[in-house]
Amino acid sequence: MSFQKKIKSLVLFAGLILALAVTITPGNASGEKPIKLGLIDAYTGAATAFTKPALNGWKMAVDEFNAKGGLNGRKIEILTRDSKFKADESTGHARELILKEGVDFLGGTTSSSVALAVSEFARKKKKIFMVSISRSHRITGEKGHKYIFRGCPSADIEGLAGGYYASTMPFKKWYIIGEDYEYGHSIADNFWKGLTKYKPGVKKVGEAWPKLRETDYTSYLTAMMAKKPEAIYAAFGASGLIPFFKQAGLFGLVDKVPVFAFGLGDSVLSKVLKESMPLGAYAATNYLYFYPETPANKAFVQKCKEKYNDPYPSGIGIFGGYSCGKFLTEAILKAQSTKTEKVIKALEGLTINTPIGPITMRACDHQAQTPAFWGKTTKVPEYPLATMKDIFMTPPEKVVPSCAEINAARKAAKAR
Repeated sequence: MSFQKKIKSLVLFAGLILALAVTITPGNASGEKPIKLGLIDAYTGAATAFTKPALNGWKMAVDEFNAKGGLNGRKIEILTRDSKFKADESTGHARELILKEGVDFLGGTTSSSVALAVSEFARKKKKIFMVSISRSHRITGEKGHKYIFRGCPSADIEGLAGGYYASTMPFKKWYIIGEDYEYGHSIADNFWKGLTKYKPGVKKVGEAWPKLRETDYTSYLTAMMAKKPEAIYAAFGASGLIPFFKQAGLFGLVDKVPVFAFGLGDSVLSKVLKESMPLGAYAATNYLYFYPETPANKAFVQKCKEKYNDPYPSGIGIFGGYSCGKFLTEAILKAQSTKTEKVIKALEGLTINTPIGPITMRACDHQAQTPAFWGKTTKVPEYPLATMKDIFMTPPEKVVPSCAEINAARKAAKAR
């Protein structure tokens, strides 16, 4: 073989070796492998008014991440599973998503009891679980741990903010009615804690706890009015608010006594209740499509309209999902990794920019520090839906439990 032919053969061989080396290098292989996100939620039944918009919010954040190239070429793939509001079914889905599908992260849940069950499984498997709707304060409070994060508000933030807001009113005799399950008690307990803290001397004249998914509130409404309260706090989950206020409307409840309810200010309630939406009630939510009137919020509303035909986006739904998706995707980019430990470190203390301003994921409890918006339900010519007037925004630092309180609650829970 001539010298020139030998050189040519060596060059070809070297090129082949180089090509093989590039093919099997970890960086290139990881670029071809998608990042898997498993979302577990009630995607059938009454809760879909909230869960499907929340899924759209997750998708919006993921689409933004993927459109920018993902993590060094790796893009996020979303896998969904229907929880049907059942804790055992949800943990089964979590098991399948982690062990069979090999998901990198878990997210979702509307039911707080489902969230607690999935949270415990995620802890055992050392997988990050990002909660997008479930509100019980125990999730990131006494039951919190290294692998659980919540990008939406908690019941203690919402409840304490409600108590603070109600303390500015003259009402002293209160009646509490709520659904007899995790979230109902959590939001009610925190509302009362906030109210008594900021307005000592208030009195609870009665309370009632209808079972979850009750269909007839007539006897409860009658018994409640017999106690002659000066104000009422309705502690219902988002889906429970719908049948309660439909019947409360027929009863004329809001016309007879002031009623306070977190979640009632969410656009989904106006969409579903329509003419049954109570006007003059004290309502709240974690996001308003019409307030604040900033370029960022207007752009978000426009994007929801164009992408999902949703000109009046929900705080519980699409905004909650979007915030969670932003926390997770920005943490992945910050960590430059999908490794659990690195993403946890990136999430702790992370601040994201949202349509309502910056929101921070507190490091000590993995709870997003979100504001609450209260006001009185009303109708305005600009919108076909009922909105709110006299907006009262409570910053989280005004009411959020301290890190010392969270740590004490966790230690007490472990001691029990």
